[in-house]
Amino acid sequence: MGNLVNMVANGTISIEELEDAERLFKRAKLVEDGIKACKKTIRIPKGQEKVHCYSFMAHGGDYEAIGYCMKDGTFICYSIGGEKHEVGRCNLNSFEDVFLAFENTIFAEDLRFFLETEINKAEEEKESFT
Repeated sequence: MGNLVNMVANGTISIEELEDAERLFKRAKLVEDGIKACKKTIRIPKGQEKVHCYSFMAHGGDYEAIGYCMKDGTFICYSIGGEKHEVGRCNLNSFEDVFLAFENTIFAEDLRFFLETEINKAEEEKESFT
């Protein structure tokens, strides 16, 4: 907390920037919990380079997305409404990469939903073993 106090005091961070702090803390918690969950829930079978790990449909089918987790930890999301195109990607082994991926406003909603789904899966798996 001392660092934050010093940053405000010396003008490194403004009061306006602090107003977004709660949103950023929530994002950081989601990213941290999501990365931990993905390590527990996503398994890539030997010999495969990727697994299908995400499906989402919204707006009565107007928007549909799919996602793949690659062997190197990269999550890639595609929109398949109409023409298939990449919405975004991030490396699930890197907190910074996932955290900053939320700056891509097109990708952010799918990424949030993907991470929340993996967190829920990990909690369900944990409960089934206890």
